[in-house]
Amino acid sequence: MRPRILALIAVCVAVAFVASVAMAAEGEKPKKQPGCVGTVAVTKDGDAIKSITITGGKKDAPVVYCVVLDENGKKVAAFDGKKVKAIGTIAEKDGNKWITVTECTEIVPKPKNN
Repeated sequence: MRPRILALIAVCVAVAFVASVAMAAEGEKPKKQPGCVGTVAVTKDGDAIKSITITGGKKDAPVVYCVVLDENGKKVAAFDGKKVKAIGTIAEKDGNKWITVTECTEIVPKPKNN
């Protein structure tokens, strides 16, 4: 009789543990996708886009992200000379930071109140 009670208690504890893990997983917030903030610069060769970079960070320590020239990356060229927030996957290759853009929005500065 005693082993059955211990087994029943062990099963109840295991079910409670599994249920708590499942409920915790449901409540997790989705992870933010990394991104960068900076000014867009487009280099062209005639009409063709040669490269796109986003330069951000502090003035004394700028960080340059090279934009992967896929379909979404080429859309970033429309923001040439403007400050943007680009969201996507960041990877480092040959000492350069590359961002595969999934979303890009212009940052419009708030007007200063006098």
